[in-house]
Amino acid sequence: MGWKEFRKTGQVKKDQKGPKLSLLIVDDESGIIASLEEGFRGIFTIYTANSGQDALELFKQHEIHLVISDQRMPGMTGVELFTHLKKINPLPIRILITGYSDINVVIRGLNEGLIWKYVTKPWRWEDLKALIRQAARKYAQDAEIDDPKFRILGM
Repeated sequence: MGWKEFRKTGQVKKDQKGPKLSLLIVDDESGIIASLEEGFRGIFTIYTANSGQDALELFKQHEIHLVISDQRMPGMTGVELFTHLKKINPLPIRILITGYSDINVVIRGLNEGLIWKYVTKPWRWEDLKALIRQAARKYAQDAEIDDPKFRILGM
């Protein structure tokens, strides 16, 4: 079952072999990272970073398809991170998580094409999973992936 079937059904068979899309999770709170990692384990190849600088290094070393980042972190905000990531590779889908009502930053990031979508803390798991499913579809469409080697499980 390939991408065309995934678009119709929203699922890929669990026994399908091949590489997964990758997800980079960035947050300075280890509990948030652990929660997101647990929620998407087995669905994506997951990379985690507890700072923007660590995320940049991982982004340079690995092929990353989706990025979820907290906005408020010491040293570098999520929007600042997305600015750097977009310069390196604009294709990965970037999702901002924020627990603060910093709407001006979010609007600027959306207007500048730095943020694809944003999620507020606390999030509802079903809503977040649906958003990540949309992000994976968008990435595959933008990257013109019509290849059954890529799989998205449990979504």
